[in-house]
Amino acid sequence: MSTASDGRQADDTGIAVIGMDCRFPGARDAEQYWGNLVGDVDSIREIPPDRWDWRRYYGDPREPNRTNSRWGGFIDDVDKFDSEFFHVSPAEAQLMDPQQRLMLELCWGCLEDAGYLPEKVAGSATGVFVGVGGLDYRELLEATLPTVEAHRSTGNYLSLVANRVSYFLNLRGPSMPFDTACSSSLFAIHCAAQSIRSGECEMALVGGINILLRPTTFISFGKTGMLSPEGRCKTFDAAADGYVRGEGGGVILLKSLRKAIEDGDSIHGVIRGSAINHGGKSQTLTSPNAYAQSQVIQDAYKRAGIAPDRVSYVEAHGTATPKGDPLEVSGLRRAWRNLEKHFSVKVAPGTCGLGSVKTNIGHLETAAGIAGVIKVLLAFRHRQLPALVNFKRPNPAIDLDGSPFYLVNRLRDWQPLEGAQADAGELVAGVSAFGFGGTNAHVVLQSWQPAH
Repeated sequence: MSTASDGRQADDTGIAVIGMDCRFPGARDAEQYWGNLVGDVDSIREIPPDRWDWRRYYGDPREPNRTNSRWGGFIDDVDKFDSEFFHVSPAEAQLMDPQQRLMLELCWGCLEDAGYLPEKVAGSATGVFVGVGGLDYRELLEATLPTVEAHRSTGNYLSLVANRVSYFLNLRGPSMPFDTACSSSLFAIHCAAQSIRSGECEMALVGGINILLRPTTFISFGKTGMLSPEGRCKTFDAAADGYVRGEGGGVILLKSLRKAIEDGDSIHGVIRGSAINHGGKSQTLTSPNAYAQSQVIQDAYKRAGIAPDRVSYVEAHGTATPKGDPLEVSGLRRAWRNLEKHFSVKVAPGTCGLGSVKTNIGHLETAAGIAGVIKVLLAFRHRQLPALVNFKRPNPAIDLDGSPFYLVNRLRDWQPLEGAQADAGELVAGVSAFGFGGTNAHVVLQSWQPAH
């Protein structure tokens, strides 16, 4: 433990979130994002005509090159980019994946939110960790351009989504992409926090990005049965029938809590712990493993040193599949039972809310975790829990009777719990993300109240 200049105690494992920026369906920034969340806005719409003509591919997924989904969560102006501002030639920008362009914009905005001039971080050991996996733009170029140009490689390698940010801002810390499918951005947060704790970097720009430009993955996922034929994410609902794909990106700026207090940074929240694992061999490659999900959650809270009677919200993975949702809740219940034994506490029934932002913006896949984290950070600020959208009746396979959990089916004030070791007024939440290849991640977040 160390004592900061304001007299507060700051352990050496806490990681402060000191900046953030985002572009999500229906929201150009965090303020608009929060307004949509508390307004129960469903930002899913039909695939815009400037992406592709969904009518050419919509139909019975059992037929060749057909998908049952014509919907998605889309951001506006994905083709817009101020190349001059970011010192990129027009020719290079033309061949640059929009994921690179948007990540540059978000990292710049994140630094602004934190109150840092980019030139002040130049040359520093600041890392860039990005969850990313989509190759839609590369596929689009291959389908439309007859010749191969030099910028095609630098414009479309996933490593460059992180590396270009480090290059532009002259950052000397680690610079890495992470692709663990739906858990990518939480995986990135876990690794960034470890890098800061080890002294490998001083700060870290961390996030996830996902852009939808081609119908190929819609067709593939439609054939696997993952996508909702009604175009709505109905997480935990009896009518849940799959998810809707979404795009966008978010970035947070991390620094050790001790250093953030010393430097007088504004703190949006604190990462207290995180964990990652893989489900091993389950029923199929893409089948969720409730035991592995339960274990990664237990590991995160044990590392955080936070008992379950202090946790009042979990932002669930919540993909709105009839089998996946009950398995996730089963894993949570198992995790809480084991954590109660580990910490020698008893959690009162109905004290921990469950929600999922996928009901508002769809499943952002590699950016899903960061969308959940930013939602929780905003909920800390406003001390409210947004409702599950598209929720009418609980999935009968989900048993919450007598459990610590309840479904957040309306906008609620977020009241702190009074756990045995809870700080006055603290809010604690977990965020889960489970990759469809089996890689699971969970992050534990705590609100921050500066001393007066």
